[in-house]
Amino acid sequence: VPGVQALIERRISRLSQGAVQLARCAALASPDFSIELAAHVLSLRTIDLADPWAELDAAQVLVDGAFAHDLIFEAARASVPGPVARQLHAEIATFLAARGGEPARLAAHWVQAGRWPEAGAAWCEAAARSRLAGRALDAAALFGQAADSLDRARDVDARFDALVHRAWLLADEHHGSEALAAAEQLQALAQGEHQRLRALEVQLNLAANRLESAAVVEQGQVAIASARRLAQPALELSLAIVVADSLCDLQRAAEAVDLLEPYAGWVREHAAEPSSPDYWSALALALDYANRLRDAMPVWEATRVSAQRAGRDDMLWKTMANAASTLAKMGHVPRAAEQYGQACALAADAGEATLRLMQTHAVWAHRLRDVGRYAEALPLFESSLAAATQAGALGDVAGVEHRLALLFQQLGQPDRAQHLLAPERAFMPPRMQTLRLMHRADVAHEMGRDALAPMREALRLSPDPEDIYHRMASLFATRIVPADEGEAMATSLAAWASARERLGLALAAHVRAAACALRQGAASRARPHAEAALHLAIDRWPDSFYLPELWLVAGQVEAAQGHTDRAVVQWRRGLNWVSDVAQVPEPFRDSFLQRNPVNRELLRQLGAHGA
Repeated sequence: VPGVQALIERRISRLSQGAVQLARCAALASPDFSIELAAHVLSLRTIDLADPWAELDAAQVLVDGAFAHDLIFEAARASVPGPVARQLHAEIATFLAARGGEPARLAAHWVQAGRWPEAGAAWCEAAARSRLAGRALDAAALFGQAADSLDRARDVDARFDALVHRAWLLADEHHGSEALAAAEQLQALAQGEHQRLRALEVQLNLAANRLESAAVVEQGQVAIASARRLAQPALELSLAIVVADSLCDLQRAAEAVDLLEPYAGWVREHAAEPSSPDYWSALALALDYANRLRDAMPVWEATRVSAQRAGRDDMLWKTMANAASTLAKMGHVPRAAEQYGQACALAADAGEATLRLMQTHAVWAHRLRDVGRYAEALPLFESSLAAATQAGALGDVAGVEHRLALLFQQLGQPDRAQHLLAPERAFMPPRMQTLRLMHRADVAHEMGRDALAPMREALRLSPDPEDIYHRMASLFATRIVPADEGEAMATSLAAWASARERLGLALAAHVRAAACALRQGAASRARPHAEAALHLAIDRWPDSFYLPELWLVAGQVEAAQGHTDRAVVQWRRGLNWVSDVAQVPEPFRDSFLQRNPVNRELLRQLGAHGA
């Protein structure tokens, strides 16, 4: 290599002064070099560059404007004295800035120039662009570089701002040790009450994402009062959004709505505030969790409009996904599945690669499972579980496990479901514990094991009848508890869900009420429930419920009342869905038919009646 280096230096030394200057300019400007830039930096007319350019080409230093070899590039760059190189980098950055250059490239030149304030500002602009494009972790890294440059510039306040943005992004997307270290760094650096509140805001956001909800609410309410006392409405709003999120996690969504609604007027008056889309999103989510689904839909639209106005591409796909969740709760599950797919495609097109996208993939898979698209849902679940595990997002790990376990049950694989649900997850809040116990009990029942005890415990953990987790547990309990208790549970659930526009859940509840009535030999009580479920199924779809159970039970009601022909029609509808609609991965096709209890019974009934 030393011999090659000497050969390169001799080649460059034979060049004219103009060619050497052009080569040096190209080396320092790379990869932003252009004829226009060279003419500006060297203070030459474009025509004056023709001979030096031809000389470099003939000497095989440049080929089509790029260096012929990395060693030539390194030699040309090293030949520029340090003070001269710094000034040239500053001139290059100024030239690129005047022409709307990429901020990260500008920042790199400002760093080489030793111009730290300009470098810090350019890194911040690059980070903001990455954030708007949905590349949250890239943005966090760029804010880190901004903080380093601003530290060199001795701009304490601007450095703190950059570190706040970095820590917030890590808290939102990583949840691991790096996010914790970033939050602790802010606590140590904060000067004055305002900065301490901003550091606390980041810490609370991280705690909320780690499901430390009770602590977030307690500390956050004190912080909101402090921000109000300091007359910092934007900070107060941001803190309220974090607290509202944790209130929803604690199943106190009505309180979250009460907390957020008074800020609506201020947000409308300050529509240009960066937090405006986040506010509307938080309010829509709180309304959804408070079972005010119809009220949530126009607020999702307000979120979309606000995000579009703010250029928040990251919020656009998230809003589409969140609105799809509300649609699914209203019983529009196939439409929700399609909208989730569109949201994920939009995120992928924008280069999104974050924990939030993984969470959305998991819920998309949940909807795909509900409409029978198992072959698409399974790999989405598996990749989501791997990503959540790698990120240390324990709440997401548990959430994917619950949803994937139900998919395996429907595929006739209860052993796989049981294995997924076996680990104890001590960190989980009561709502998550309710879901885990509920699914464990459901799997145990299917495998002929004790299911009543864990189901009773699930109901005990979420005792409030207004709580959706209690209501979901009661739906699953209907096939485990005594039939008379199950019928009362299901009947109550159907009325509760209908009143709150959760018509997919109402459909499932009517099916279970009919099944419980049949278990008691009361076909006359079962019929109205079966008819109500069939009517709802015209344009609604159940959530977390296997749809062919509707046609199995409807047929059993007909058969119990002596209408065998009509029973066969219903059972055929169920089997047609199983054979023609469901998309099942090849390894599970046999278990889907033979070990899924609903499918097995449909086959048995049709076989017994010669159909």
